[in-house]
Amino acid sequence: MSDTLYIIGNGFDLHHGIQSSYRAFGEYLKAVDHATYQVVERYFDVNAAFWAEFEARLAHFDSDTLIEDASDFLMPYGAEEWSDAYHHDYQYEIEQVVDAISKTLRARFGDWIRQLRIPDAPPIENLRLPIDPSASFLNFNYTRSLQHLYNVPDQNILHIHGAASDPEALLVLGHGWEPDDNLDPYRISTDPENADTRVVEGQALVDSYFKETFKPTEEIIQRYQAFFRKLATVEKILVMGHSVSEVDYPYFQEVIRNIDASRSRWKVSYFGEPTAVRKRVGDLGIDARLVEYALLVDF
Repeated sequence: MSDTLYIIGNGFDLHHGIQSSYRAFGEYLKAVDHATYQVVERYFDVNAAFWAEFEARLAHFDSDTLIEDASDFLMPYGAEEWSDAYHHDYQYEIEQVVDAISKTLRARFGDWIRQLRIPDAPPIENLRLPIDPSASFLNFNYTRSLQHLYNVPDQNILHIHGAASDPEALLVLGHGWEPDDNLDPYRISTDPENADTRVVEGQALVDSYFKETFKPTEEIIQRYQAFFRKLATVEKILVMGHSVSEVDYPYFQEVIRNIDASRSRWKVSYFGEPTAVRKRVGDLGIDARLVEYALLVDF
């Protein structure tokens, strides 16, 4: 096992001219599935920072507005024009939105990732970074940029969130807020015994959104224990293009658990200025004396 581990984030692909930003995904979604894009706009606070913080923002779904919107379809049981279809209209409206911002959004994300173009190596020669293909790679990207541009063997790379080159792979995308598996949809009623079952079922659908979009980090870590256990010999960690975002803290913590944290040295890239990433690295408990920060272009 190599003594070097690279942790690769989206900034690595962006550095090489791959249009892989979440903002680019937002533009793609708006162009190819405007209906889903409008649902995102309706039920999330799509401000200037939204796409930059896309995964984290998935945890801030405005379910109150959805319930309010769907309430227009909550026909009173005693209505003169009552139809049996009214038993399901309210739930149907909620389900359409939940499916759009969980299943459909994930599918569109996969379509987008798989059509991204990776440039050939010669045209980006001036952008090349000091990559050792024999090292180990914990890759948060979905693309084959490491293989295509640096001839890194597949067996040296763990695509922790899935590889776009595998058409059957479920690409992992989501927030880090863990939902409560034991949420009772009847909790919304002050009188559960007489609760409107349509409203209760609607709440269950809303709750399912958070489960559908939750990134199952611990499950993923357990699945790839063989990779993490092999990090015992690692003495140097190079973080390239990853912002050390909080949603991915558990992966970094697992790396730290499996290396000699008292002596392994880190080199962490930053974009713009290092204050934010320096704080996040500090929050992980990494000894500041063992960490060097640099712009990715200066690696």
